[in-house]
Amino acid sequence: MIFKILQVTFILFIPLFSKWLTRRGYVPVWLSPAVICYATGILIITFQPFPVDRVLARSLSEVGILFAIPLLLYSTNLLHWMRYAKSSLLGFFICALSGFIGVSVAAYFFKDRIDEIWKIAGMLYGVYTGGTANMQAVGIALQTQESNFVLLNAADVFTCGIYLLFLTSVAHHFFGLFLRKFDGVTNPLESLYQEKGQFKWADSLKGIGLTIGIVALSLGITWLIFGNITQATVLLLLLNTLSIAASFSKTIRHWQGTFETGEYFLLAFCVAVGMLADFKQILLEGGNMITFVAFALSATIFMNVVLSSLFNIDRDTMIITHTAGIYGPPFVGQVATAIGNRELIFSGMAMGLLGFALGNYCGIGLAYFLKWLLY
Repeated sequence: MIFKILQVTFILFIPLFSKWLTRRGYVPVWLSPAVICYATGILIITFQPFPVDRVLARSLSEVGILFAIPLLLYSTNLLHWMRYAKSSLLGFFICALSGFIGVSVAAYFFKDRIDEIWKIAGMLYGVYTGGTANMQAVGIALQTQESNFVLLNAADVFTCGIYLLFLTSVAHHFFGLFLRKFDGVTNPLESLYQEKGQFKWADSLKGIGLTIGIVALSLGITWLIFGNITQATVLLLLLNTLSIAASFSKTIRHWQGTFETGEYFLLAFCVAVGMLADFKQILLEGGNMITFVAFALSATIFMNVVLSSLFNIDRDTMIITHTAGIYGPPFVGQVATAIGNRELIFSGMAMGLLGFALGNYCGIGLAYFLKWLLY
């Protein structure tokens, strides 16, 4: 019991510590809170300073993502952003289309080598549309085997970790060989999410309360339709849809603190998921999985560059759009700083939040499309 309490304590407090380190400037700019949280979880599972309960880590990651996605979405103003961000939307569409093609092609070649490939492909496409948070949500919805989730998560952390190093080092020069330079003209985005004001605990608690209500309503509707609450796909889609619907309320959008609260739950999710990324296991059992993920990521990157060139998307927009799609909002500032273009941070955050909103639909949709196509 003492080790479980210690594990929960790490998951709850590492996010706060990582934010404090970043705020005080004690870590380099490329080391974002999300990276710190992931790395801490990975180090714990790798070196085992205390016994790690995988079931507990998986359960807490699920709770974290169930709370994070609604809270991050409440403050969004999606209709406003979609009216003005035409080029950013095009970049996001290219990112999503590239992921669809890359993951689908990889799934075709690996269909006889990996069990549940259609589910795994759907989870991976959720990642390439809205970040790792969507992998967890899609995995819950598709009721993926625990062993496959662990292997996929470790393979994704490994490959995307290498790609992140590339994005923060030589990617700006490399992609410049194929794409035009950024012209310095950004879209007239006024607000995707409300301007951050003073954090209000009352509003944060309202957001948590609303999230609990939405989860309960989603469970209730699922039970009324199916007579049980085991239909995870429907449950997750209901949760996602109701959260987006709540964001249309001006009152809810103006609650101050819901985004930051959602960010905290997202970082806690990162610590818990990091505890599931056991590289020892993937070295022993996951050769096919890591090859599949590396193939899918490479194909996705290749298609993104080709389509961005065809549609005249500039180098910086492509990099930030892809960062937002694959890694989500927490990593946008890190990459934007590395390529020397902070003008696109807001737009990148916007696209990352849009990915959060759409990634579950995309991942689940691709999974069932591949199930029909491949079997």
